[in-house]
Amino acid sequence: MEFMENFKAALDGIAANRMRSFLSILGIIIGIAAVITIVSITQGSQKAISERIRALGTNLINVTPGRIRGVAGRRAQALADLFTVEDGEKILKKASAVKLVAPVLQKKLLLQYKDKNTEITVNGVTPEYQEVLNFWVEKGRFIDPRDIKFSRTLIVLGQEVASELFGDEDPLGKYVIVNTSLSRYKFRVIGIMEPKGQVMFFNFDRQAYVPLTTAQKRLLHTKYITSLLIQARDEESANEAVEQVDAVLYQKFQDDNKYNIMSQEQILSTMESTMGIFTVMLAGIAGISLLVGGIGIMNIMLVSVTERTREIGIRMAIGAKRRDIRLQFLSESIILCLVGGAIGTALGWLSSSLIASIQGWPTLISFWAIVLALGFSTAVGLFFGIYPANKASKMNPVEALRYE
Repeated sequence: MEFMENFKAALDGIAANRMRSFLSILGIIIGIAAVITIVSITQGSQKAISERIRALGTNLINVTPGRIRGVAGRRAQALADLFTVEDGEKILKKASAVKLVAPVLQKKLLLQYKDKNTEITVNGVTPEYQEVLNFWVEKGRFIDPRDIKFSRTLIVLGQEVASELFGDEDPLGKYVIVNTSLSRYKFRVIGIMEPKGQVMFFNFDRQAYVPLTTAQKRLLHTKYITSLLIQARDEESANEAVEQVDAVLYQKFQDDNKYNIMSQEQILSTMESTMGIFTVMLAGIAGISLLVGGIGIMNIMLVSVTERTREIGIRMAIGAKRRDIRLQFLSESIILCLVGGAIGTALGWLSSSLIASIQGWPTLISFWAIVLALGFSTAVGLFFGIYPANKASKMNPVEALRYE
């Protein structure tokens, strides 16, 4: 009963100065809204990226060149001409946990169709590329073994590339010009890839694919390849496949700094760890405004204690105990922070949804983020309300009644 009376007194005290009460919780509202918005956007982005990476297959392994360490004042340099098609064949032969190997040769080149042109990444690939990456042709066909054998000038376009160059026109059977620094080649479009979107820093829809031998002999004049995409037999054997690939490559190069082996699980783990750190950092920055808001509430409560000195004296004169006075002002502080937390949560949810709709970013409203935000706001109210509440409860009733 005493608790309800103190709670009602706290509500009356807040209602008596509504504008001041609102201004005092503004910092809490902004802080909670910022925390909810940041956490929902980062968690939503993490979920979307994870799903896209997993869509490529958790048994995918990517092998790329490493770096040569700098010696005697020379800078470390990235390796370029390192892997060959034969390296992939050797891995497929010796690594029992490996199912498929797809060599890739990449280069940014200019594609032209009539008066339109666009710079994209052209990939020299083999037929295995589709299955290894779980990335399929939507219209037409992909590169086949005969295209590789005869080094045909055929090209498969990503969705964005086809749309940018051809618009509503059907690209199949049309010819595009591939420009290199030394020459121009006419390629016939034989297929359009399914939409895949952006995965990490790689946009699958802004790619084009030609036979690997054509890229090596005609476009880039090299026997080397850029990377090896490897598919383990299944998800459970992915780690074993990584070890076997490492053994094969180390046997050739005798230096594990010359190559990098990265599985999808390692990429996911690194991404999730990085996003987690990023989320905590941003939420921490937003949390500073909660502390500032808490200090603002403490200042307002101290002003309120001073203004209501006679009220405190009257309450004590008619029988209120010190703990009742303490509980009343502590309740006011907690109620203010809870109200601010509730408003901030609603604003955070609305702002994250608005940002998602405008920017096209995914959001994920976490129940635990809301609970944590409200819990933290309550803790702020409790912490910053203790001093004003104690100050009010320690007043001398006689002096309080004399206060003007």
